[in-house]
Amino acid sequence: MNYVLELEGCVIPKARPRGTSKGSHHYLPQGYREWKDAAIACLRKQQPPLKLSGVRVDVVLEGKHRRQGDADNIIGSLMDALVQAGILANDNLVCVTGISLELNYNKDNPRTIIAISPA
Repeated sequence: MNYVLELEGCVIPKARPRGTSKGSHHYLPQGYREWKDAAIACLRKQQPPLKLSGVRVDVVLEGKHRRQGDADNIIGSLMDALVQAGILANDNLVCVTGISLELNYNKDNPRTIIAISPA
């Protein structure tokens, strides 16, 4: 079975954890945390938890996305959101056997289309 999910707005690339001045606590930047929480909520509204495994994930970024972001960090953000939303069982190579990322850049309506299909 194939699934197509959509997120409005721009993807925030996966952020490197930050540390406190004493190094006793690590945290993610607020903008990334807010984006991820909103993405998880949006994905859960579109699809109940499936815990899919053995799938291919194809991502299309449409609109005005930041083009300086690393592709692996963008995919990392999306994979984390899909796992935490319960759509994917995990984002390891057993569960996700293929990934693609495409950018269709223009100045209008940024969104992300995620297609999940059997591998």
